[in-house]
Amino acid sequence: MISSVSFHPFLSHLPIALYIGALGLLYKNRVSRNALLGQAASFNLSMGFIGAAMADFTGMISADINLTTNVEVEGHQGYSFLFTVFIGLATIYSFTRPYTQTAVGIYIAGFFALCASAFSGYLIAFPPNV
Repeated sequence: MISSVSFHPFLSHLPIALYIGALGLLYKNRVSRNALLGQAASFNLSMGFIGAAMADFTGMISADINLTTNVEVEGHQGYSFLFTVFIGLATIYSFTRPYTQTAVGIYIAGFFALCASAFSGYLIAFPPNV
């Protein structure tokens, strides 16, 4: 999976860490009412969104070099795009209304999309013995 052409395996871990870190900062900000933590969470989500877009782009390039079949990759691409949409929405909500019921729903849905994307990517990198 790692080749001289593909940066996707290196970039794909960045949005995962930034999103989970941002969720932790949002929770801590909600409990302690420290405005600086909310700003750090919004910054993490912003950088995570940029990282997710870069990971999506490099993933499309990786798919085009035909290391795996399209059927194996399409599910992962769908989950990854869904996560990118959710992290973009979470970024917007973190700046405008971070603790509304809609925002919390987007954070949770984004986490599940992240888990699905990470697991499907894991199955591509480490296919089960069949």
